Amino acid sequence: MTTELRFVVDQQGVRYTLGKELGRGGQGVVFAVSRRKLAVKLIWGSDQSPVRRERLRNQLTLVKRLELRDLPIAAPLEMLRPPELGYVMELLTGMQPLSSLCHPASGLASGSLLDWYQQGGGLRRRLRLLGRIAAALATLHGHGLVYGDPSPYNLFISAAADAEEIRMIDADNLRYTSAPSEGIFFTPGYGAPELVSGRSGVNTLTDAYALAVMVFQTLTLVHPLCGDMVSDGEPELEEQAMAGRLPWIEHQTNPQNHSRAGLPREVVLSERLMDLCRECFEDGLQDATKRPGVSRWVERLYQAADAALTCPTCGWSYYVKVATCPRCEAPRPPLILARIHLWDPQSGEGGGLLQGPDGKPRTVGFAVATARDPLLLDDRLLDGRQGMQETPRIAVEIDGSGASLRALDGHGYELRTSQGGLRHVESEPVRIALSSAHAEWQLHIGPRDKQHRVVRFELQKESGDAR
Repeated sequence: MTTELRFVVDQQGVRYTLGKELGRGGQGVVFAVSRRKLAVKLIWGSDQSPVRRERLRNQLTLVKRLELRDLPIAAPLEMLRPPELGYVMELLTGMQPLSSLCHPASGLASGSLLDWYQQGGGLRRRLRLLGRIAAALATLHGHGLVYGDPSPYNLFISAAADAEEIRMIDADNLRYTSAPSEGIFFTPGYGAPELVSGRSGVNTLTDAYALAVMVFQTLTLVHPLCGDMVSDGEPELEEQAMAGRLPWIEHQTNPQNHSRAGLPREVVLSERLMDLCRECFEDGLQDATKRPGVSRWVERLYQAADAALTCPTCGWSYYVKVATCPRCEAPRPPLILARIHLWDPQSGEGGGLLQGPDGKPRTVGFAVATARDPLLLDDRLLDGRQGMQETPRIAVEIDGSGASLRALDGHGYELRTSQGGLRHVESEPVRIALSSAHAEWQLHIGPRDKQHRVVRFELQKESGDAR
């Protein structure tokens, strides 16, 4: 049906020529509009009942009325005129579906597969894009809504490998939680088992399931439920897998559906991301209440991205705790580790860093800077915010055996040593020397008489566990 259409008309009589297909999901297909920064979503089944047409119209009217300016959603502009069912929406240029990072061309050799992975921005960019997608879903859930049908075909990302914008293109998916009787729509492969079996309507935990599939697939390049048993077996086995009746490919005690495909899990999945995957695809596969929610994915994805660096020899990105590059085996470059702690003015005389159970300062985050990867300390790291906005506030660049710091937000910050020395970080770069024999530097993000975060800097020339 949709592949033969060349143009559609909206309710105002405006005609739109359909161009390239951009993506398709459980409810329909999206086309670019030729020579315009617009797109058209066509809902499957042009013979839909008047009741469904009215329900869609009401749903899109609701979306238009909601205050969703903090979300990257392609806003619906006009409904299409019958016999087509769908709408016109805004669409930024220079974007492509997330599926472009999930599905390499078949038959790629190992080296070519790694090249393809790296050309898409590598591990670090994938983690940041997924973190932004998770943050958008968490913000949507905060509005009391669910996306309904998250998939790599209706979540768009920047086409340029050095950009990290995201966009949700299916506004008709947005809704409050639904009952099974209202009709269930999902993209095959991304529907939670309770949706596949019809036991449930969409809710925040079905969104979380789809996100978990996308995270695993985008990082490892294999679907978490499609192991060798499924790939080499009858079609009925895939149906069983999607319904949650077979073990996932990395099950800890049941290797029945293990997969030899994809990238090594230990290379692309941090330990904490793998823990969330196990929670989702083992205990949480059939019991949604044991499934990690979207907000936990936000935290873990950004933590993993913060712990990734770029190999100066081959350009591959990998986790800081690894001593050599997993691709070319070049030694990990020198780096500056920024550990983030909490300051309590009531802790001891004159205040101090909050201590953990081990008696050491409690770490609430960390990030790394290398000569190739300068560090931008933003609101998320300095204030603990997890929203969509990531405003850079302080730039950290590695500088020989030290670092250069400068403020980007027009504010000034205290930089103190453990011996009482004081400097101020403002718009002009401030250099600090770092060595095992040098006094420790602490960057205070707030006044010392109020609770705030403190960044401690450490130079690491050799491998070590920086978690």
